[in-house]
Amino acid sequence: MAGIFGQLLFRPGWRLRCIDPPIGWVRIDGEPPVVELRLQITCFLTSRWASPVAIRGLQLRVNAGGREFLVPWTATADPDEKPLGDDVEYSVDGTAPHHAFVDFASDAPDLVKYLDTTRRPIPVAVEGRFNLAPHFRPIAGLGLEIAKPPGRGPQWRRVQTGRELNQD
Repeated sequence: MAGIFGQLLFRPGWRLRCIDPPIGWVRIDGEPPVVELRLQITCFLTSRWASPVAIRGLQLRVNAGGREFLVPWTATADPDEKPLGDDVEYSVDGTAPHHAFVDFASDAPDLVKYLDTTRRPIPVAVEGRFNLAPHFRPIAGLGLEIAKPPGRGPQWRRVQTGRELNQD
């Protein structure tokens, strides 16, 4: 009895984890050009006893040709692509995974040019700011691979994330 009470009183901390595989898309649109990245992310908390965690900020840390870019979060939608509201924030509950499409965008000319021309895997880290935390923490690391040039326009082009299920 004391062991159960101790576990409930002194529960280990939770961690936010992403379930494999995230799915990704890219497009370059607008004038001046803006690169947009969309990821389908499924996250869960490592403790079912954890209180819901508010995702207050997300960003991509992109390592493009030796330079690092922080790409801000611009929109969130549920799996039916219905926006989750005017606010991009959402929460993850300890009892079930949360599925979302998350959009990131940057108009940094060097990043746009790099993503338009490179065909090598691009290291990307998804980082989040949870509850009232002032700093971003890593959630998942990806290796984006754009097989064909994304082209210009509103259509999304699928990219490999380096964590696909059919990978050998």
